[in-house]
Amino acid sequence: MERAMAIRMTYITYTPEAHRAIIEGKQNREPVMRALIEDAGGKFIGFYGLIGRPEGDGVVISDFANLSDYMSVVAKTMLSGAISDITTAHCYTGEDVVAASTKAAGMTYQPPTP
Repeated sequence: MERAMAIRMTYITYTPEAHRAIIEGKQNREPVMRALIEDAGGKFIGFYGLIGRPEGDGVVISDFANLSDYMSVVAKTMLSGAISDITTAHCYTGEDVVAASTKAAGMTYQPPTP
C-alpha cells in the first residue's frame, strides 16, 4: 500500500543561547513547532525532549506529502539561529517494506565487477 505522506523524525540540537532562553523563559516549544509544521502543510505528530541521547536535544515527528514543504520547516528553523543541528530519519512501515521488496523483485541490476 502506497502512503500519500512521509513520516519523519527530526532530531534537533539547540544552541546554548536557545537553551538559556527556553529554561529561563519556561518555554514550551511544542505549540510553536506544531504551528510551523501545520502552516507548511504538514501533520504534527509529536515533539519530545531527549536526555542522554547523541541525536540531539529533541525530536519532532511530522508527516508531509511534499519534501519541499518539509524542507521549508527545516530552513525556517535553521534561519532562526536557535538550532545548531538538524538530522532527519525517514520512517517506513512493514507495508512499505513489502511494496519495495515486490518492486525490487521485478527490477534488474548489474553490480560492479572487477
